Amino acid sequence: MDSMGLTRYMSVLMDDAMKQARFFDHEFVMPEHMLLSLLRQYAFCQALQEEGVDSLKMHEDLVGWLAKQERVPENIKYLPEPSSLFKTMFGTACALAAAADRKLVNVPHFVQAMFGLQNSEAAFLLCKNVGDRQGEFLASVDSYYPLENEAAEANMGIGVDYDDDDYDNDYDEDEEEGRSRQPQDWHQLVTCISDKVEEHNPLIGRELELDRTIQVLCRAEKNNPLHIGEPGVGKTALVYGLAKLINENQVPNRLKGARIYGMDMGQMLAGAQYRGDFEKRIKMVMEGAVKEGNTIIYIDEIHNMIGAGRGSDGGPDASNMLKQYLEAGDIRFIGSTTYEEFNRYMAQSKGIVRR
Repeated sequence: MDSMGLTRYMSVLMDDAMKQARFFDHEFVMPEHMLLSLLRQYAFCQALQEEGVDSLKMHEDLVGWLAKQERVPENIKYLPEPSSLFKTMFGTACALAAAADRKLVNVPHFVQAMFGLQNSEAAFLLCKNVGDRQGEFLASVDSYYPLENEAAEANMGIGVDYDDDDYDNDYDEDEEEGRSRQPQDWHQLVTCISDKVEEHNPLIGRELELDRTIQVLCRAEKNNPLHIGEPGVGKTALVYGLAKLINENQVPNRLKGARIYGMDMGQMLAGAQYRGDFEKRIKMVMEGAVKEGNTIIYIDEIHNMIGAGRGSDGGPDASNMLKQYLEAGDIRFIGSTTYEEFNRYMAQSKGIVRR
């Protein structure tokens, strides 16, 4: 086991899993952080898509779960350590690689090990979404993460021991900023849909809705379209279809060169221990989008704005924070929700509906 090394893919994932644990202020690096890192990779999402799995929904569910886990108090400096389940997953992955006579542990070994974990949210989500097609899915993952022709020694020493010199040095460099630091670039808090168009199937049969969306976006005022429909009818697909048209320059002059960013309330709330943190993130994204210019913010499940970030003492929620930006017109917004959620939450906020 001690002689096992990691492929370059796994080295990147290990580093990112550590960063995710720090971002959420978690004491331990868990298999769920590793799964979140995987869901941030195009190759893994493509493997999921081949099995008909919605990687965006899976990402949303996982972020929601992580955001509810216990956080380390802000004034305590610490270095996340691997949890017992993470160690179990790592050991199983090494054993699988050894059984296959491999000198490097690769992504498929970790994914297979993750499937077998007990009492793990990561294993639950994988099994729930992939179902009984684990074999086919692992074969897809294997095809997207081919073994490298590099010596195992190139990646030796990267294992479950997060207290090695490399991680200590990385942590020391970050200490001055404080362990609760927020991302400095607003792009880290959103997803650039314009850059991910090719990852999604082309939009088919929604020309009328797409044309109406473009028409509303081109207005001088009240230019924030809202898509309302039952789950699965293609509300998000409409936005990707719009992004594709913009990328291909097949839109009116008012929309040419526009960039579409997806803003998820779960991601915005994740790791925000105090209401002020959430407000700063909203403001960071809004000010960044205004400064960039010609941006469109897409908010899926937009009804989640109602009450999001509101403290026990009342105070503004996300919908109130965004009202001024919805009305100003510097940023255009696209929202989507279902009829049930619209009637339950948004219909009560006439100010938001009007904008």
